[in-house]
Amino acid sequence: MRYIKMIMLPIFGLVSILLVLVLSQSVTPEQMDDQLAVHVFPDTLDVSSLDVDSLRNIVGSNKGLPKGFELAALVAYSSYPELKDVRIDMELTLSGAPMESSFDIMTLFGSGKNRIYKIYLNDGVDTPFDEILLRALPFDAQVGILAHELGHVAYYHKLNTLQIGKWGLEYLLDGEFRAIHERTTDLMPVYHGLGSQIWQYAWFVRYDPSCAPLYKSFGSFMDQYYMTDVELMESITTHRLYETFKRDF
Repeated sequence: MRYIKMIMLPIFGLVSILLVLVLSQSVTPEQMDDQLAVHVFPDTLDVSSLDVDSLRNIVGSNKGLPKGFELAALVAYSSYPELKDVRIDMELTLSGAPMESSFDIMTLFGSGKNRIYKIYLNDGVDTPFDEILLRALPFDAQVGILAHELGHVAYYHKLNTLQIGKWGLEYLLDGEFRAIHERTTDLMPVYHGLGSQIWQYAWFVRYDPSCAPLYKSFGSFMDQYYMTDVELMESITTHRLYETFKRDF
């Protein structure tokens, strides 16, 4: 017992110091518009006109592509020029949330430029979310929600490891913090030229007949933590990137 105490006391001390350091960090849940020079994509993407090789050259060789959704992923990646040199993997899973952004934990303990981020995409069968999984969405909506997930990565990449720890605690424990973060992350596709695509996602999951039962069950949660199509429309029509574009959606 004495030896166990001798071992545990230093460990407890280190954990306590680490917790104090994490809690002392300052993080904001809000995503900001960095006003990058980005391409503004058409309201409706013409799949036949998209060149895979050209998009691969734009996004680089350090981006993982989910099987069956490579083109949608490439378009989404191409809208984030600030992430060109960042390693990101999109992986299909058989369970979990419909989409989730995370990171390779071990890469958090080194230089930020060596981090590896993960975007998990549920592609399971008979899940509670079948109607809104990536495979069920129209192409533009696929691009929009992937751009949302990349918005999380852009946020993480600005934080140091201790700040990521503080963000994680706030996100898990504070519903208001989580709502602000998710709702402003919905604006990241708008800031990156994919306003129509995230709007189409928000509209589809709320009003497409295939999603009606799901929205009836989860609608209050969705509207609390994610922007509605009406809110996104207002943001798009007032944003500087879209001033010269006529929006018919």
